[in-house]
Amino acid sequence: MIFKSFFRMISGEAEELYDEDERNYLNLINKYLLFLFLLFLFYSIFIIIFFGDAVISTFLTIITLFWFFLMAVKGKTNRYRKRLKTSVIFVFILLTFIISFFHIYTFKNAGVEYFYFSLLFAIPFFFNYKEDFISILILAFIISANCIACLYFDFDFLPKSIFFEDGDFKTIKLLNILFSIGSFLMDISFITQKDDLINGLMEDTRIKDSTIEDLENTNIELLKQQMLINHLTEENIREIYSLAESNSPLFFDKFQIFFPHFIPAVLSKNPNLIHSELYFCALMKIDFDTKKIAQCTNSSIRAVESKKYRIRKKLNIPSEMNINSFILKI
Repeated sequence: MIFKSFFRMISGEAEELYDEDERNYLNLINKYLLFLFLLFLFYSIFIIIFFGDAVISTFLTIITLFWFFLMAVKGKTNRYRKRLKTSVIFVFILLTFIISFFHIYTFKNAGVEYFYFSLLFAIPFFFNYKEDFISILILAFIISANCIACLYFDFDFLPKSIFFEDGDFKTIKLLNILFSIGSFLMDISFITQKDDLINGLMEDTRIKDSTIEDLENTNIELLKQQMLINHLTEENIREIYSLAESNSPLFFDKFQIFFPHFIPAVLSKNPNLIHSELYFCALMKIDFDTKKIAQCTNSSIRAVESKKYRIRKKLNIPSEMNINSFILKI
C-alpha cells in the first residue's frame, strides 16, 4: 500500500508528459530516487532503534528527505535539463563524502567501503560514455581517491561513534555487505532498463526515419494539389515561403489571401483556436516541420512541439497520424 502511494506520487508527473521517451526516462530516474530514499530511510531507522545514535540518524533522515524532495521536483528532466548533469555530479560527490565519513565514523570496521563500488557501478546509469567521458573520469577519480585515502589514512580529527561496541561491527558489516550487493544488483537492473530504453529509442528513430521520407513525399503531393486548387503559381509559393521564413507580419494576411478557405475550415473544427495556434497551422499548411517552425518563429523546438500538441488535442487529431499531413488535407 505504501509502495503504491509512493509510485503514484513519483509517476504523476510522468503521466502528464506527452512524449513517451521523456515519460519512461523520468519514471526510471524517479524509481532510482525511490530506491535511495528507502535505503537511507532504513538506515536512519535502524541506527536510532538499535544503537541510539540520534545525531547520525538525524543526518541520514535529512539525506532521506533530500531524495524525497528530488522525486517531487516537477519538470526536472525538462525544465532543468541543462542543470541536471551538474546536479547529478554534485549528488555523486555528496554520496562519496557521506560514505567516507561513515567509513571513518565506524572505525573502518563496518564494511562501509563496499558502497564505493556501488557508486562506481551507478555511474553508467546517469552518464553516457561518449558524451560525458570527462565527467565520468572526474567522478571515478574522486570516488577512487576517497576510497584509497580512507583505507590508508586514519583521519583522527573526524568524530568516531561512541554508540557502537565491538560486538556490533560483525552485524553491521554483514548488513552493509548485503546492502552493497543489493545496491549493485539494483544498479545492474537500472542500467539494463536504461539500455532497453535507448535501444527502443534507436529502433523508433529508425522506423520514424523510414516513415518520414514517405510522409514528406505524400505531403509534397498534397501541397501540389492545394496549389492547383487555389490556382497558385510558383512565384506565389516563393513569396509565401519567404514571408514565413523571415517571420514577416505580412505572412498571415498573405496566407489567407492564397488559402482563403483554410482558416475558416480549421475554425469550424474548433472555434477556440487562438491566433498563435492558427499561425502555426498556417505554417504547417505550407509543410514546415518542427525545426523549420522553430527557426522562423524564433522559438525552441520544445516550445513548438508543445504548441503542436495543443493543436492536435483541440483538433482531435489521432496520435498515430502526422499532424502536418492532417493539416495539409484541410
